[in-house]
Amino acid sequence: MTSGITADAAGGRTRVRKAFASTTVRQAAGFAASSATLGALGMVTSALLARSMDVDAYTGYTFGKQLLLFSAMFFEFGLFLPAARMLARSDPAQRRRVTGAVVAFFMPVAALFGLTVLALSWMVDAFFPVHAGPALRVVAFLSVGYPLDFVCLQAAQGLGRLHSYSIASVVSRLGFVGLLLALPAVGVRLTSSGVLLADALFLLAGWVALLAHLRPRFGRLGRSMAQMVQGARDYGFSAYIGRVLSMGTYHMDTLMLGAASDPRTFACYMCAASLSYPVALPGAALATALFGRLTRRPRMDPAWVVAVTVASAVPAAVVSMLAVPLVRLVYTDRFLMAAALVPLLATAQATSAVTRLFNTFLAAHGLGSDLRTAAITLTASNLALNLALIPGFQAAGAAWASLLALTVNLVVHALRYRRAVHRGLTGGPVRGAARRDRPEQGRDATAW
Repeated sequence: MTSGITADAAGGRTRVRKAFASTTVRQAAGFAASSATLGALGMVTSALLARSMDVDAYTGYTFGKQLLLFSAMFFEFGLFLPAARMLARSDPAQRRRVTGAVVAFFMPVAALFGLTVLALSWMVDAFFPVHAGPALRVVAFLSVGYPLDFVCLQAAQGLGRLHSYSIASVVSRLGFVGLLLALPAVGVRLTSSGVLLADALFLLAGWVALLAHLRPRFGRLGRSMAQMVQGARDYGFSAYIGRVLSMGTYHMDTLMLGAASDPRTFACYMCAASLSYPVALPGAALATALFGRLTRRPRMDPAWVVAVTVASAVPAAVVSMLAVPLVRLVYTDRFLMAAALVPLLATAQATSAVTRLFNTFLAAHGLGSDLRTAAITLTASNLALNLALIPGFQAAGAAWASLLALTVNLVVHALRYRRAVHRGLTGGPVRGAARRDRPEQGRDATAW
């Protein structure tokens, strides 16, 4: 009996060692560490700017950045998810050509994004009380790093090079924070235009350096570009429509709140969101690192679901309990109202991280219609909840709307995942790669 227990314990230790030695876990740990670093740098940035700028200038910068992030999600067009799947399934030589096709396709996307930001800059001051139009005009054609962020992440997922993406992200943000520390020290006053310009320049420099490091090959791109277009037609554009609908309405809370509240309320909401953001990082990192593996698996191991849930719930509880001292330490008492919003937004971030795992599985199998269906549900719940809660309850209403909408989104993603697995296991219609890549059923007898 004792020897059996000892053998089981030894086997358990061996499984743990193998898990931590796997490329997936190393990639996830590195990505989570870099994401946590980025979250810390984001809080440092927010604290520096909140202390160094007046409320109106700080609000102008944060609103301008949120508008750029919001706009960037529209400039993917379903082309780069197929590229990620192609990269995950290609040989090394072909991967360089696919990377070249990614860069080639992004060039016209970048020009279109710059023109769009320039046009939006003239509309902002007319429709919102936040004065961000001049800052947006300054950065219009240098802000292409915002949509390029998602493109680089997709490429890194497909290549299994999340560590390269992570290094580029951290170095870029370190440079930005270093500049923010240096400028006031030499007597330069921080303005919303100057800070937004520096932010955009460092972001763009980081992604350009990453793409150069990936060594794209630009010869004979026709086949790779044709495959990307075909993938966009088959499932990429459906996933893109779903992503735009869901993320667009998810981030509309900041735009609605900026229009419906005073600058201080908006600033407090953004402070609470910044404190809550790191909650999702460990779980989301693990989900992101699993992309390549999930392209070759018909189901998820329940252990991954448990791991992502625990990795998200624990930091959410910690941040919620420490909300008041964290706000006082990072943002000062001027923004103390943010502490009441942190538990809601932290729980929303944890829910989002768990959803990311199911979303990654559906994306890895090219199940665009399932992603679109889940996104339409999130869109409807976001619209209804934002319109119902923000006008009357402002920042608290926006926080509750985010939490409730993301809970609905998690439930729908889980249901679509179960439906996709059922189709695969019963021999029903499974699209494209999800059907072709199905391994032996017996190997995953314990999976979902």
